[in-house]
Amino acid sequence: MKLLPLVTAISAALLSSNLMAAASPVEFNGYMRGGVGLGSESGANPKWEVNKVGRLGNENDLYGEFGLKKEVYNDGESSFVVDSMLYYWEGQDGAGGDVGVVQFNVQAKGLFEDKDIVLWGGDRFYQRHDVHILDSYYWDVSGIGAGIEHINIGPGKLSLALIQDDTGDATADGQEITAVIADVRYAGIPLWNKADLEVGIDYNYGHERNGQSIDADDSIMLTASLTQNLDAGFNKTIVQAASAGYAEQMTNYGSGNGVVRDVNDNDAEGFRIINWGVVSLGDNIEFGHSVLYAQASDVDGTATDDTIFSVVARPMYKWNKKLRTIVEVGGFTQTINDVDAGGSKFTLAQAWVPHTGFWSRPEIRVYTSYLTDSEGTAFNGADSEISVGMQAEAWW
Repeated sequence: MKLLPLVTAISAALLSSNLMAAASPVEFNGYMRGGVGLGSESGANPKWEVNKVGRLGNENDLYGEFGLKKEVYNDGESSFVVDSMLYYWEGQDGAGGDVGVVQFNVQAKGLFEDKDIVLWGGDRFYQRHDVHILDSYYWDVSGIGAGIEHINIGPGKLSLALIQDDTGDATADGQEITAVIADVRYAGIPLWNKADLEVGIDYNYGHERNGQSIDADDSIMLTASLTQNLDAGFNKTIVQAASAGYAEQMTNYGSGNGVVRDVNDNDAEGFRIINWGVVSLGDNIEFGHSVLYAQASDVDGTATDDTIFSVVARPMYKWNKKLRTIVEVGGFTQTINDVDAGGSKFTLAQAWVPHTGFWSRPEIRVYTSYLTDSEGTAFNGADSEISVGMQAEAWW
């Protein structure tokens, strides 16, 4: 599938709309990263356990998202927006070249007395929550669905959605299955000064077809996310608890969709705790961090516990508004299916940005990384690797 014909077709559809009561331009937004590098053992620089040891100096692919959004109708009281996005991925070895549609939806606002309410349907990135320095989404049920969100009830806002689950059409025991996710979340609960809480429940439901009996249980995931805003940054603490197929996701960095249904997980239970944030430590230093602990029991019918513990720190020194030095140190240890694993990463990078700030992008960086695999030979038969590279990253 080629990128240009898709972009042209979507752009033409958005630009040709005659439904507008008030003209509005097409909004172009997106994300990209890409670069080049070499590894002492692997040839090309590796991408290894990014979610566990950190992503800086540990990515070797080209990835991009191209978003086109247009308000196609606005009469001063209500508006309708068409939102679309394509993605592109290519490996450093030239593999891939994949293009696809990841968003194509309609969002309507102003249809109810509560003007904050949004009614939506289609394919959508839905209220995603991630740890950026790990490139890891811990609460993300994005997909094809519909919902109503941001309903003002009490001190917070209620959102309801029903989304098809991307299960690959089959369970672990080979049954084709139809599954949906019922997502309910309540956000913006005020607590103490500059702190708020969001809570949610996701119910992954398997719908039996005529003559079918699904032996694997439905899954439930509970999430509570506490955000503490600071004078110069923020800190988030997330607690999740899960059952059945969702329990296995606690230790394999699942986000709430793509549940693998397996009758052997019917008694499984799991949880994870994440703390992460970014804070300024003076005029020239900023510091990002992530700490994660996760545990799951009775996964795949085994009586043993799966566990994982990960710590990543990213300090940054700003020489001036456009030049900064970044260090990222990360490590993890885990036991999954009675198999121990662990490793670490140290990255030193020099980066150039348009202006100061941890989140300033675009960023062009040169880096060197040292990675170690404490339990194996991950790097072309070796247990450690030195890599060097140059990468650009941007969002807009």
